[in-house]
Amino acid sequence: MWIGNTARNTIGLYLEQGVNFRRPPKQETIAEARVNVEKQDKSTLLEVQRIIVKPRYWKYRTEASLALTQTALFNWVKGGEKSLSSLLDITGYVDYNNKEKKLSSNHFGRIKLGFLSSGDNPIRKNQDLIETNSKLNHKAFGKFDFSGIMLFKTQIAKGYNYPNDSVPVSKFINPAILTLGFGLDFKPNQQTSINFSPLSYKGTYMTDTLHIDQTKYGIPADRKSKHEPGMSFMVTHLWRPYKSVAMTNRLQLFTNYVDNPQNIDVDWEMILTANLNWFTDLRVNTHLIFDDDTKTQVLDDNDKPVLNPDGTPKKTARIQFKEMIGISLAFRF
Repeated sequence: MWIGNTARNTIGLYLEQGVNFRRPPKQETIAEARVNVEKQDKSTLLEVQRIIVKPRYWKYRTEASLALTQTALFNWVKGGEKSLSSLLDITGYVDYNNKEKKLSSNHFGRIKLGFLSSGDNPIRKNQDLIETNSKLNHKAFGKFDFSGIMLFKTQIAKGYNYPNDSVPVSKFINPAILTLGFGLDFKPNQQTSINFSPLSYKGTYMTDTLHIDQTKYGIPADRKSKHEPGMSFMVTHLWRPYKSVAMTNRLQLFTNYVDNPQNIDVDWEMILTANLNWFTDLRVNTHLIFDDDTKTQVLDDNDKPVLNPDGTPKKTARIQFKEMIGISLAFRF
C-alpha cells in the first residue's frame, strides 16, 4: 500500500495487486462480573505515605589518557633520528557535598609517567609526577568558605640530567613537597575556586641524601628537610569555550614569611583538551615552575660553568618550563 496526495489538502491510498482488506466480524463477550467497592470516609484527609529521598553526598570520576608517538627514518637525506615516546596520565576525583551540614570537600590524585627512546639511546624518563590535592570547606558567608588544603607532590622513578645517567637527581620521595594551609575559599561560580591561606606550611623532604644532592632543592647540606612558614594562594579554573573543548588552569603561589618573602614560588599548569571523538583527544599540557630555592649552575656561551670570585660554581634560580602536545586515547569512567 502506497500513501500519497494527488492535490493540495488530500491524501490517497494506493493498493498493489493482490492486496485486499477484510473487516473482521463484530464479537461481543458478556460476563457476569462485579467489582467490590469499599466505601471511603471523605470527611477526613487520607494519610499520604512519606517518600524518603536519600541524598547522594559522594561523587567519583576518573580520567585516563595514553599518548603514543613513533617516528621511523630510512635513508632520510634531510637527517633526523628515529624515536618512540609514550605518556600515561591518570587522574581520579572524589567530591563530597553535604548542604545540611554546610560541609564540602574536593580531592584528586594524579599519576603521570612518560618515557622516550630516540636514536640509539636507551629508554629515558621524560615525565614523572605523583600529585594529591585535598580541600575541606565549611560554609562561612556568601560565596566564601572556611577552607583547609593539603598538597603533596613527588615522583615514581629515578631521574637523571641526561646524558649523565649514572648520578640520579631525583627518585621516589626524593624530593617530596608537602603544603598545608588554612584560610578562605572563594567560589564565584562552579568553574572557579580561589583559595587564600595566610596560615600555611611548606615542607621539602629527602630520604636519600647519600646518592642525591639535596641542595638542588634548597635543603641545607647538613639536613634532610626544609620547613617554610608562609602564605599560599591557589586558583583553579575550568573554561569550556565549546562543548568538546576544555581548558583547566591550576596556579599555586607560595611565599616564605621568614626567608625572602618577596621571592614567590610559582607552580602553574595548563591542560587543554579537545575531544576528537568518544575515545580520542587532542591534548596540550604546559607546566611552569619557579622556585627561588631551586638553583642550577650558570653556563657561559661555551657551556662551561661560570665561577664566583671564590672559585665556586655560580648558581641561580631559573624558570622551569615543560610542554607537551599530542593525540591520546582517552578513558573516562
